[in-house]
Amino acid sequence: MKKFFSLLIVLAMCSGNVMALDNEPEEGISFMGLFGMNVSKLQNHEYNAKVGATMGIRADYMLPNAHGTYLTAGVDWTMKGGKLSYSEMVGTTNVDATAKYALHYFEVPIRVGFRYNASDELGLYGEVGPYFAVGVGGKHKVKLDMDGDAANQIEDAGTYKAFRNYGYPDKTFQRWDAGIGFRVGAEYNEHYNLMLGCDWGLADIYRNSLRDDFYDNTGTSLPKVHNFNFSITLGYRF
Repeated sequence: MKKFFSLLIVLAMCSGNVMALDNEPEEGISFMGLFGMNVSKLQNHEYNAKVGATMGIRADYMLPNAHGTYLTAGVDWTMKGGKLSYSEMVGTTNVDATAKYALHYFEVPIRVGFRYNASDELGLYGEVGPYFAVGVGGKHKVKLDMDGDAANQIEDAGTYKAFRNYGYPDKTFQRWDAGIGFRVGAEYNEHYNLMLGCDWGLADIYRNSLRDDFYDNTGTSLPKVHNFNFSITLGYRF
């Protein structure tokens, strides 16, 4: 009886290895278009999380004889930033207001990943690696829940370019960012993808001018502000 069960275990292991080889991803390069949603946060900043959009294109290279290991790189356009709700006094009236940073970046993620084909139609994968980004646009905007000249003046004063290097040196961010991220996903029928990912910014995006002015005026240092981003994306592999 022991020999019988031992034989069954050996056969099961062998069949599992054969299935793994049968479903092993094919080596070579492929491309994927992406579109999805971000939930971003300026860490160590008073603003709360904000929803944005992301889109991009990736190239995946499945390494030969690497049993599912691959390299991936791409270019993404992504919206990050933060949002704050507060009350503003307009004359003698307490008015609800929102302030929002919308930071637009071009990002280049470079990652290493591993893919396992659970069946002929379903592939599962995960990847990790750095990203490098440059801010290409964006705005800080204030919106009051009222009309009138006084409200318009406050909104105009609180609206400026997020990466502007002059005029608002104490309120804007530097353009360059870098960090590390990971992504997990599933692919159906070799084309349709659903992915979840997180990126942690490692660069302090506060400008040095803001940091120096704050220290000169208060004698204390500002905390380092980093981008954090959670994403849900859909992809199509060509």
